[in-house]
Amino acid sequence: STHRPLRLPPTPWPKTTATMLASWARTAGRLARRQQPAAAASPVMAVRHTSSVLGAQQPRALPKLVEELAPTTIAPIELAKSMHPAFYIDQDYVQVERERIFGNHWFAAAHTSELSDPGDVKVVEVGDISIILTCDKSRKINAFYNVCRHRGARVCATSSKGCKQLVCPYHWWAYRLDGSLKSTPPAATPKERKDTLGLQRVPGVETFAGMVFLNQSPNPPPLTDTLGDLPKKLLRYDLDNLEFHAAKDYEIRGDWKLIAENFVDFYHINAVHPELAKFSRVDDHQPYQGNGQYVGFVTTPLTDSGGPGDSYNFNAFERLHGVEAAAALFFQIFPNVSVTIYPHSVYTLMTFPTQEPGKTRERLSLLMAPGAKLQADPMDLYKEKCGKLMDFVVNINDEDVEAIENLQVGLHNARARGLCGEFLPKYDWPVHRFQNMVLSGLHGEPLRQDIMPKLSSAFEQKVLSM
Repeated sequence: STHRPLRLPPTPWPKTTATMLASWARTAGRLARRQQPAAAASPVMAVRHTSSVLGAQQPRALPKLVEELAPTTIAPIELAKSMHPAFYIDQDYVQVERERIFGNHWFAAAHTSELSDPGDVKVVEVGDISIILTCDKSRKINAFYNVCRHRGARVCATSSKGCKQLVCPYHWWAYRLDGSLKSTPPAATPKERKDTLGLQRVPGVETFAGMVFLNQSPNPPPLTDTLGDLPKKLLRYDLDNLEFHAAKDYEIRGDWKLIAENFVDFYHINAVHPELAKFSRVDDHQPYQGNGQYVGFVTTPLTDSGGPGDSYNFNAFERLHGVEAAAALFFQIFPNVSVTIYPHSVYTLMTFPTQEPGKTRERLSLLMAPGAKLQADPMDLYKEKCGKLMDFVVNINDEDVEAIENLQVGLHNARARGLCGEFLPKYDWPVHRFQNMVLSGLHGEPLRQDIMPKLSSAFEQKVLSM
C-alpha cells in the first residue's frame, strides 16, 4: 500500500478568540486615546503616512544643512545660487527629502493605459516603499502598500497582466484586486475577521492627463490644488485617451532632482542634442508658466527638419488652437514627472529615487495622440513611423543620461570645495523655480511666488486670443 499524508480539515478561527481579540483591540484603542498627549500644532503636510500597518508617523527632522544652505537658493534669481551639492549626495539629507517629498506630496506613479484592463497590476518602488497598483473587475484603479497583512512579506515582485488575485508567496494569503482579503489557506478565517485584514491602501489616488498620481499623507488635498492652472492649459489635448506605444526603463547614476532639472534646462540643447537643436532651438523657448506646482515652457514655432517628429508624419490632436498646433509643450509636474507634448504625441519621464543616494529609476514612455495615424497609412507603416519616433526620443534621453551622470560626478567634487552653481536668469529660471519647489516642499509648503521672476506671457496671450 502507498503512504498517504494525513489530511486535516480546514482549521477555523475560533469565534471566541476572534471576539476576544476584537474586544481587546477596542479596549487598547480607548486606553491609547486617553493616554495620548495633546499634539503640537503643525502643518497638515508635516505628517508622513508610512507603509507600516501601525499608521502615520512624524517625519524625521531635517538635517542642519537645510537651514544653513537653503537660503542662498530661496531668493530672487538675480541674487540666488543653485542648490548646494550636498542636497544631491548627502545620505542623511536625501533620505529625509525622499520621505518628505514623496511621503507628503502628490507624485506620478504610472500611466492609466498601463492599468486599463481588469487584472492589470503594476509595482512601483519609491526608495524603500513598495506600492501595488491594480485595475479591479469594476475597472477602478487602486493603490496598496506591497505588504502582506500576515507577516509583512512582499506580495508582488513584478508587474503583470491578466491577474486574477494577489497571492503572497510566503503563506499563500490571497487578496482580491480591490485589496480585500480573499483566503488564508488552510485556515478558514471568518468574514468579520477578513474584513479587517485587507491590504493597506495608499490614502490618495487620482488621475490627471492620462497618469495616476498618489499621495501618502493621511488626508491629502485634491490633486487640483497642486496643479493650479495647468489643467486649463491642457484643455484641448485629449490626454486621457492617448495610445500607448512603447516604454524604456533606465537605472541612472544621478539624483532624481538632476533629471527634473535637466528636463527644464533648455539652455543645454545646442551642446548636448545636435539633432534636437535642428527643430527645437534654444532661443525658440518661451515661458508657459502660471500658478501651480509645475514648471512650464514651450518651443514655438516647431520646424520640420526631415526627422521622425515632423508634422506631416502624423495627425495632430483634433482640438488644438493655431499656435498650439505648431508648438511643443514642456511641463515638469512636481515632483517627478516630465511631460513633453508634441502636436501629435506625448512622451514622459517618470523618476523614482532609490534607497541609494545618487541612483534613480526612470521610465520613458511614448504615447500617441488619438487618431494620430494618417488615413492613407497602412498599419505597418504607422507602427514603423512610431518606432522611428521612439528611437529619436530614446536617443535624446540617452544623451541626457550621459550629461546627468557626468553632473552627479562633478557635484561630488564641488561638494568638497563648497561650490554652488550660478544662475543665468534668461535661461535658468525653470531650474530656479524647480529647486525652490523642492526646498518649500520639504516643509509641506507650496512654492513662494513672491521670489519668482516675472515672465513673458506672450505665448499664453496668443492661445487665449484664438
